[in-house]
Amino acid sequence: MISAFKTLTSHRGSLAVVAAAILPLTFAGPLAASGEEDDHGGVHEFHETMEELGEHTQRIVSAINHENWEWVAREAEAIAEHPRPPMEERQRIMAFAAERKAEFQEYDHEVHAAAAELSDIAAKGDGREVINAFARLQTTCLDCHANFRDDFRQHFYMDKDAH
Repeated sequence: MISAFKTLTSHRGSLAVVAAAILPLTFAGPLAASGEEDDHGGVHEFHETMEELGEHTQRIVSAINHENWEWVAREAEAIAEHPRPPMEERQRIMAFAAERKAEFQEYDHEVHAAAAELSDIAAKGDGREVINAFARLQTTCLDCHANFRDDFRQHFYMDKDAH
């Protein structure tokens, strides 16, 4: 992967800088399993959706590297339109978020909006603006993860008595 970034640096300086800064976020690791592989602490569909969002994000990086703006647009649209977990899981997640429910929901809204913006910009084929929009999407993901991921993992995957 490092050699790929060196190659990009020689050809597309700013793309390499953005990709090098953002790419590690997409590989931050899957959510830790609770030992109940099929259940994921009672939030299986949410877990699967997060994994799929990570895969779309990785494909966006590849699409940007290939300057394939139509591919970027498709992957960003898939993120913007990602499915919601079933009602029972949403209720568990909102109970977990408790007094921070509005903050959690705002991050979800921001991800949808940032991904839709990225899709629209990619459809226009402006590479620099695509990179900027992708950085905004990744920043939104990072902010949500920084504020919720550790507590979420602890609650759903490690505290067996929590659900």
